[in-house]
Amino acid sequence: MPRLTPSQCYQVCKPVNLGPVLAILDRLQFVWVNKGSTDVYKTPSRIVKPDTFPAELKQLIADLELGGRPGRHMIRELMPRQSIAPHIDTWMPAEANWRRFQLPITSHPDIVMRWPDDDVSVHLEPGWLYEVRFDRTHEVIHPADCARLHLQIDQIDATI
Repeated sequence: MPRLTPSQCYQVCKPVNLGPVLAILDRLQFVWVNKGSTDVYKTPSRIVKPDTFPAELKQLIADLELGGRPGRHMIRELMPRQSIAPHIDTWMPAEANWRRFQLPITSHPDIVMRWPDDDVSVHLEPGWLYEVRFDRTHEVIHPADCARLHLQIDQIDATI
C-alpha cells in the first residue's frame, strides 16, 4: 500500500470558537469505556455520549455546517499519559462517504495523532476543526501530564 501525504491523512477545516463548550465543561456527563481492558485497541477513557450533550454543544455541532447525516458523535477524554494504540476503525459500517472530524477542546503540543504507515504526525490544535482518516492505521501519542479532550464527529455524506 503506498504511503499517503499529510494532506491525505488530515485536513485543517476551519477555526471554531470553543467558548460555548468551555463554558459547559462542568455540565458534561462522562462515563468510563473500556475501563480495565487489557486489549490494546480498547483504550480506557471517559466519553460523553450524544444523548447527554447539553444544548450548547448540539448547537455548536449544528453551526459547524458539516452537511450529511450524523453518524457517531462523542467527546472523548484521554487521561494524562494515556495513548491510543495503532488501529484502523473497522467498526464503521460499509456505507459510502463516512467522514470523521475532530475538534480538540483541550490538548498539549506534545500530544500528536499519527499515521505510522504513512510517516505522518500532527498536533491537533484546540479551536480548529480537522478532518482525519480513520480507514488507515492511526494512533494517538500522549506523553503529557494533562487530559486530552476531543469532540469526535462521524458524518455520512458530509461535505464542507
